[in-house]
Amino acid sequence: MEKRSTLIVLLFVAVMLFNSIKSGFMVSFYLVDNSSFTELFCVNQDKPEMECNGKCELSKLNKDSTSDEKPSHLDFLQRQVVLFFNPMQNLEVFQFSEEREPATAYLNNYKYQHLPRIIHPPSL
Repeated sequence: MEKRSTLIVLLFVAVMLFNSIKSGFMVSFYLVDNSSFTELFCVNQDKPEMECNGKCELSKLNKDSTSDEKPSHLDFLQRQVVLFFNPMQNLEVFQFSEEREPATAYLNNYKYQHLPRIIHPPSL
């Protein structure tokens, strides 16, 4: 069973990879060997006055790769499947009291003073 699922996954990946790279292979084949590309793929071989030389097939390929319509056979990729669900645990929230306790002691922790302390009483 494991070999079968691995084979299915590899086949799916190979098909997706081929579909995404196909246009690049076709353009490179056209650039490298134009005459054989024309012989294999050109639909206007009986009309040499058009001087198509395989450009018609490249334009069809370009239209197919840049089509705006969404493929319906890939709709299942848009859905999200939840494979694992971990329920949230109850969190204990700290409750702040709205009543304020009165400040009973005044703390003067200010240490910096501009004038030195006068220890002796003022002289007259």
